[in-house]
Amino acid sequence: MKISRDWLTDYIDLSGIDDDDLAGRLTAIGHAIDSVETRDGDTVLEVEFTSNRVDAMSHLGLARELGAALGREVRFPAADRLPAAGGSVEVRIEAPELCDRYTAHLVHGVTVGPSSEKVRRRLEAVGLRPINNVVDATNYVMLALGHPLHAFDLRQVRGNRIVVRAGRDGEKFRTLDGEERTLDRETTVIADAERAVAIGGIMGGANSEIAADTKDVLLECAHFDPAAVRKAARRMGMKTDASYRFERGVDPADTILAVSLCADLIAAEAGGKRGDLVDEVARPVERRRITLRESRLRAMSDGHIGPDEVLDLLRRLGMEAERVEGGIDLVVPTWRGDVSEEIDLIEEALRFFGYDAVRSSLPRVTTGDMEHDEVAELEDRARELLVGAGLVETIGYAFIHPDQNLLFFEEEPLAVTNALTANISSMRLSMAPGLLATVAFNRSYGNRDGGVFEIGRTYHRGEAGAIERSKAGVVLFGQTGAEWGETRRAWDFFDLKGVVEELAGRLHVELSFEPVEARGMRPGAVAEVSAGERRIGIAGAVAREALEPFELKGEVWFAEIDLGALAESRGVWQMKPVSRFPGVPMVLAMMHPPELRFRTIVETIRSMNVPHLERIGLWDRFVPPGGDEVKTALGMWYQAPDRSLTQEEIAARHEAIARGLAERLPVRILA
Repeated sequence: MKISRDWLTDYIDLSGIDDDDLAGRLTAIGHAIDSVETRDGDTVLEVEFTSNRVDAMSHLGLARELGAALGREVRFPAADRLPAAGGSVEVRIEAPELCDRYTAHLVHGVTVGPSSEKVRRRLEAVGLRPINNVVDATNYVMLALGHPLHAFDLRQVRGNRIVVRAGRDGEKFRTLDGEERTLDRETTVIADAERAVAIGGIMGGANSEIAADTKDVLLECAHFDPAAVRKAARRMGMKTDASYRFERGVDPADTILAVSLCADLIAAEAGGKRGDLVDEVARPVERRRITLRESRLRAMSDGHIGPDEVLDLLRRLGMEAERVEGGIDLVVPTWRGDVSEEIDLIEEALRFFGYDAVRSSLPRVTTGDMEHDEVAELEDRARELLVGAGLVETIGYAFIHPDQNLLFFEEEPLAVTNALTANISSMRLSMAPGLLATVAFNRSYGNRDGGVFEIGRTYHRGEAGAIERSKAGVVLFGQTGAEWGETRRAWDFFDLKGVVEELAGRLHVELSFEPVEARGMRPGAVAEVSAGERRIGIAGAVAREALEPFELKGEVWFAEIDLGALAESRGVWQMKPVSRFPGVPMVLAMMHPPELRFRTIVETIRSMNVPHLERIGLWDRFVPPGGDEVKTALGMWYQAPDRSLTQEEIAARHEAIARGLAERLPVRILA
């Protein structure tokens, strides 16, 4: 906003202060100066005001700030205030929630023409184009005091009546800029006895504007609800000088002063005589009372400022301040809408004292009350491990469309109140929808293969309220083997299973995989992951019907692990000495029906309690095309802690395992 130095001197003596000092002092108290220029012998300052300081967005407002900073007297404007009277004009407020005060003032017998040189020069200096002596007077007072005004041609105000009401849905109205606006019930309308004549706080109407032959003027100065003005201005795409100030909250108590000054200026510039003044107050504004504690002030200023130092400052800022035991009691003026609590007063003290004068110090940090969060630590470890496995981390939204939840769960999800769109109207029950959306996004950009994961939360209904669970979701899609010269092949269940087992292995948790049917997963290709009796998660192929909403084709493998359940499954484990003697690897191959599970084979061997058999793993698995048998080769490791095993010992034990399997299971041992 542009501020004229010449105009400022109407309200405060600036002698002995050059332009650089003035700009520096304003910047020091929080009103940054973007530029300083000279225009027709006047210095014009471009001031950057913060949005909550509408009280300073005027020449009088900035003079008040300078008066407090410089310790100089502020000359407040005075006008011949007529007593409120009725008679020739009626004002009625029907929507007090939109407008709590409306002041109208008549000026009779004006002659519309150009403004005086002083008024035109000052308006042009701050960037406004002079229009005529009536309209210019309203703009002049707005820039002087900070409160917008509007002038109506009284002969166009039908019934000599002003009604402040809410707009009607679909109501049409043409504003001063020539545009037809569509109003609604949230718009503040200024109407006469028959029609709308202005949009409250934003712009007047073309049907009542000041014309060259206007003789009688009705001046308006009101206080409108800031939120209502802001919403209406945004909805209609309008931004005016008036709306800019009203939506930030102008002084509700200076309407009579503003309208009186404007009437005096019109009488001086356009002739005429002041008439009736009507002040309608729907809801009186109570001034806030605050206590500033000395202990709080000293603590926030590092002991530099006490109540005696700040008492005079608060009074210079227009507050009724009184020293009491332990601090200061004060009453906040109505123009300081930004001051509502004790910390705001401390900010005022620091602003004028100087933030740079307060010593900087680091806050005191204590760690005695820190709690160990096992799940949070596991989340970090899971990220490191999954990245190390070659997967890429992604971060998705916890808010998804309810239909996506239904793809994987039948339970009712938690709904988002007042969601912006249906796409984010429910909390996710599974990590799958977000990860599948990531796969779809990658494929839309030509990335056909990959593996991604996400560490996040899912949200469920519980008896005591919402339940939040920490989850790790993994998705494999397309092919693997693109790096390190490996042969390319499609991802399969064992790749997914290996990732899950590696994650659990770092916590020394032994997992089991049991076939299960699950919503959204392909039958026969999904397993429930468990640790003992505790369910850890699920792993398998996503069903085709769950891929269709994401426009995905082909095989997509998905695993979801409950990190909280995984952390709870950690048992006590101990280190044991490493044998100094060599171990011996052996391979045991067999043919068996497809329905015989690998886990059953391993458990059968373990039940034999074969001495020195340390490890059993899958060496190879082959499914002949069209065959009714599966070939499985086991890798077995024999090792003794106290000696080297002989070949005869190992051969005998290996043969005993082969005989035992053939007796207990439908297997055919291969030579």
